Amino acid sequence: MKILFITQAANELTENSQFTLDFTRKFVSEINSREGFYAEMLDISALDIKDLSIRDIEKLCSETKTDINSFDALHSFSFLPFVNRAFFRQFVFYSFDFDLKEKYAGLIENINGLNCSECNIAKFSLDELCDFYTHRVVNTKSFDTRPWGWWKTLVNAEDYKIKHIFVAPHQKLSLQTHKFRSETWMIAEGSGFVVIGDRRFKAEKGLVFTIPKHEKHRAETEDSSMVIVELQLGSYLGEDDIERIEDIYGRIKQ
Repeated sequence: MKILFITQAANELTENSQFTLDFTRKFVSEINSREGFYAEMLDISALDIKDLSIRDIEKLCSETKTDINSFDALHSFSFLPFVNRAFFRQFVFYSFDFDLKEKYAGLIENINGLNCSECNIAKFSLDELCDFYTHRVVNTKSFDTRPWGWWKTLVNAEDYKIKHIFVAPHQKLSLQTHKFRSETWMIAEGSGFVVIGDRRFKAEKGLVFTIPKHEKHRAETEDSSMVIVELQLGSYLGEDDIERIEDIYGRIKQ
């Protein structure tokens, strides 16, 4: 996972600031010590957030060779991603000083619906924080590629989700189970096979398969690709509710 840390701007720093430039440098170094994580820092500590336009941000990123779009998430100690939200499209973790919260109280009221999450660093060990990052980012994705193809979320409600799943020719999903959700698969295009429990069914356009919670299942293709419309129902619909039993791509956790 790649995370970009954004420092506080000059006019956001106070005598009581916790998230100083030195703190951020040290924090980025600690994140980089964790396997599977890469972090960089966007230093705006010499700039005034009130004067920063999107053009200014683009220029700063060009000068520092920071490719914003290459990061999976941001962790900001500044209000910059929220006053320039059109530019920063990733999931945003934020940690604000108390004084900063007081200053921007009106803006904070509107933040939580913007694909972001407050992150109180003091509550986490470094390992717990990395797990928190992973959990939040994985479960807020609306599109992702897989070794077998890709999926896209069409509807994401509190207790149901609808996904568009594309399985490329000669591929197969992992044999997997879900603890919290059942699934219904409708074959929308192409053909292949669907495994449910110990049975393997021919899958063709128009067929519908019901997969109860805890039941092992997978989709497979041969010469044709296959498109599945998936309906998930359950109390928890996170992408991390997957227990892989078999996987040809080596994704089973040891």
